[in-house]
Amino acid sequence: MPPGVERAWTAELRLTPDGRHLYISERQSSTLAGFRIDAHSGALALLGHTPTETCPRGFAIDPLGRYLLAAGQHSNSVTVHVIDPDTGALTTHTRLPVGRDPNWVEIIDLPVVPC
Repeated sequence: MPPGVERAWTAELRLTPDGRHLYISERQSSTLAGFRIDAHSGALALLGHTPTETCPRGFAIDPLGRYLLAAGQHSNSVTVHVIDPDTGALTTHTRLPVGRDPNWVEIIDLPVVPC
């Protein structure tokens, strides 16, 4: 838990497609906790807590593992975070308004059709 947060209020857990990093949305602190996963033992090592939308309910990671999109139920916005492929660190890229009470993010992987 981030400093000052006594009670966890987790909403979702997601793995990157390569299985190297795990992220957890924590609604009390409005953060995303990141963990590195040891390939041999499966042990988790905390990367840190990244601020995100207020009361992050749902989030998704794109199929290539480059972006994490987090919906803030109390902020009515979605933030796009860039995932560093080596360290797993999250960097805020873009924030978008989406309407009232978003609580789910779904990324649809559509095939590219040549012109």
